[in-house]
Amino acid sequence: MKALVYLLITQLKNRILSLKKKPAMLVLYCFVLALIIFSIVMICISDKEKSTMQFADERILFLIIAGLGLFFLYAFTTSGLSTGASLFTMPDIGLLFVSPISSKIILMYGLITTLGKALLGSIFIFYQIGTLKTSFGYGFTEIFALFIILALMILFCQLMSIGIYIFSNGNSSRKNLVKSILYAAIIAILLITLLVQKQNQVGTLEAILSVVNSKWFGYIPVAGWSTMFFIGVVNKSVISILIPCALYLVMGILIVSLLTVGKADYYEDVLVSTEFTYQNRLAAKEGRNISRKINRKIKVKKDNPGIGNGKGAMTFLYKHLLEMRRRSRFIFIDSYSMFIIVGLGIAGYQLRIKDASDKAYYIALALVIYFQYFATMMGKLKDELIKPYIYLIPENSMKKVFAASLTSLLKPCVDAVCMFAVFTVLSGLNPLSGVFFALAYAASGAVFVGMTVLYQRLLGGQPNIVVQIFIGIGILFLVMVPSIGASVAAAVLLPKKLEFLCTLPYSLFCLLFTLFIFIVCRNLIDKTEYTGKF
Repeated sequence: MKALVYLLITQLKNRILSLKKKPAMLVLYCFVLALIIFSIVMICISDKEKSTMQFADERILFLIIAGLGLFFLYAFTTSGLSTGASLFTMPDIGLLFVSPISSKIILMYGLITTLGKALLGSIFIFYQIGTLKTSFGYGFTEIFALFIILALMILFCQLMSIGIYIFSNGNSSRKNLVKSILYAAIIAILLITLLVQKQNQVGTLEAILSVVNSKWFGYIPVAGWSTMFFIGVVNKSVISILIPCALYLVMGILIVSLLTVGKADYYEDVLVSTEFTYQNRLAAKEGRNISRKINRKIKVKKDNPGIGNGKGAMTFLYKHLLEMRRRSRFIFIDSYSMFIIVGLGIAGYQLRIKDASDKAYYIALALVIYFQYFATMMGKLKDELIKPYIYLIPENSMKKVFAASLTSLLKPCVDAVCMFAVFTVLSGLNPLSGVFFALAYAASGAVFVGMTVLYQRLLGGQPNIVVQIFIGIGILFLVMVPSIGASVAAAVLLPKKLEFLCTLPYSLFCLLFTLFIFIVCRNLIDKTEYTGKF
């Protein structure tokens, strides 16, 4: 036990000492910490919200918690039926699994480290303090409860995935039992929602909100427990807080008992998942496809074995198109595109039946652009810069950078056409407004690709994802403030007949910023030294 305590303390100490060699990361961490402290202080010293102030329906937040819990429940259950999850890393396996330490103590070490990672990953909740306070009137207590809930869900679901893997591994009847329980629970929730909708004669959204806010839903694992806990915090109900805590604790103890008592030698079970996770991360860093079991037959076209077109720098375009075609038969339309198309379609239909104001349509546009920022941060150029080929092609740097980024520039254009065609039809939006909405989305995608080029030019090598997010937010403000300001001015000055042009200044500013970034960073390949590091 002393050895593991020493290992934890030493790892933490080495991480802190390593910041001496990375002053930029130290500044970043201090900045993050300062933002969190500032947010907490502001919410503590701010006055209580006025009783006359109108807040959004808090059941919407309950629905978000329940939806996230159901997603975790489904994802980790299916993972447990295949590879399971792991509380350890490959260095842990090489160092701890061969050491003369009790398996129970090693498991406790894994739980502590996983809980620490879950708490660290949940810090972003504190950045939503302003939104939660203005939208729902919540204070620090409710926000801290969300922080605890997210960490608990991540830790418990990883434990659950390991337990399911140990329970069902090598036994098809047990796997079928787990699948049956999972799908039966999902179908039951859907049927109950439809029943509530018919009995109360309400819309689909209102029926879902009623189900999530009901007492029986609170006893559904993960999703219900987390929702009940938060509702208990909001309503200051001790019983509603203690029941989900007890359920999490009891089920967690049962799973740990399964690992340590029912099958004390769990090393081999978690080794499979750890190796799988490690290989996936390595493949992602190298820009390779993650290997998966393919159950369908694949027809190989002998007349089109690979890259048959493209010369010089444009080879990257054909290479990326070939890779995208292997992942999706529609090339640019992937799962993310379908998710946004369906989401926009549902939102558009709801806006139409509720006869929403024009502001709601612009909010929908802003939301999909917000999601797009996180979806397009890591483009194809990042993958090419860790390989030597882009440096060996005898073309100028500008042409190679543009060719390696071209598919990332084209995808938002294709997505925009599909998304806003559906949105325009279902929402009853003016077709001209739909066209300019699509142009704004495509222009936003272009400027986000330009930002990835700028990251490489400013930071060099492969920047840390945390660094990208925070530097990207700063650059985002510099780009978006004048762009959005120009569109707001256009909305004020343009007559009613021409208000569909409101987003045009925004699109033009984004395209100009993108062109400016590519021109300034045209010598990116010439000034970059290939190291092969990830």
